[in-house]
Amino acid sequence: MVKRGKQKNNYIDNKGEIRLSTILYPTLIIFVVFILIPNVSNLLLRTVLESLKPFALMFVFFLLVKTAFGYSTAKKKRRDSLLNIKVEPIALKPLLNHTANYQRPSVKEQTLGWSIKLIQDLEWKRFEELSVAYYLQKGIRAETTPLGADGGIDIKLYQDESGKPTTIVQCKAWSSNVGVKQIREFLGVMTHEKIAKGFYMTSSEYSEDAKKTAIVNKITLINGEMLLMMIKRLSEDSQEKLLSLATKGDYKTPTCASCGIKMVRRSGSRGEFWGCTNYPRCKQMLNLRKIDQE
Repeated sequence: MVKRGKQKNNYIDNKGEIRLSTILYPTLIIFVVFILIPNVSNLLLRTVLESLKPFALMFVFFLLVKTAFGYSTAKKKRRDSLLNIKVEPIALKPLLNHTANYQRPSVKEQTLGWSIKLIQDLEWKRFEELSVAYYLQKGIRAETTPLGADGGIDIKLYQDESGKPTTIVQCKAWSSNVGVKQIREFLGVMTHEKIAKGFYMTSSEYSEDAKKTAIVNKITLINGEMLLMMIKRLSEDSQEKLLSLATKGDYKTPTCASCGIKMVRRSGSRGEFWGCTNYPRCKQMLNLRKIDQE
């Protein structure tokens, strides 16, 4: 026996808009009931139509109520559907594959657990991947920018149907505080991109001047402690998925921003630093963080 599904509301189209026929039907019925009936010369026919008048009015009322309910439901479904990620961003395919093929954390990962130290241990690229994965777990479409010069944008968030980013995110896996200079540069990027909403995420902290500038310009600052709190508010399953992603393989050694491979520790006239494995073809360098020096 085949089960019949719920019938669709014939008065609402696929876009959640009221069909033209929805307006025409009640208008036609009202026209017949109130305009034509008094002009019917046949007494018997007019009597029959007069007796049907209450039922016609009830039908019009039912039609309008059903249409209003269907319109409200269709709009809600359309709005909720914006949170579903239907198109896989190319830059995030490895990340999405990781969460799709999720396995229980190993003994090492379970021993680590979520802590502020773990977040501060993450190298810049892993910190960025964690930030993207967090928004995906929240049901928000997120895309990372390609390797290389990112123009001050690490992540783009899409929260409406326009197809354009509604929020930009900058990530800094620093051990030192983010200063006012970095916040002003980020504000310049927001102004250039004509995006009013920005998130600045760091595993460390912010200077007082940076906080004041962010408040005035409505930039949301997220430090390591706040990110940890945000992650712990997720379900246990989501927390485990993020933990598996964050601690997979070598999550401390920084990645070359140009080549996308792990860097190596080198020594020079100015002391130790991180250098690209492809040197001298690639001359990317990074300073050691305080965590790297421990």
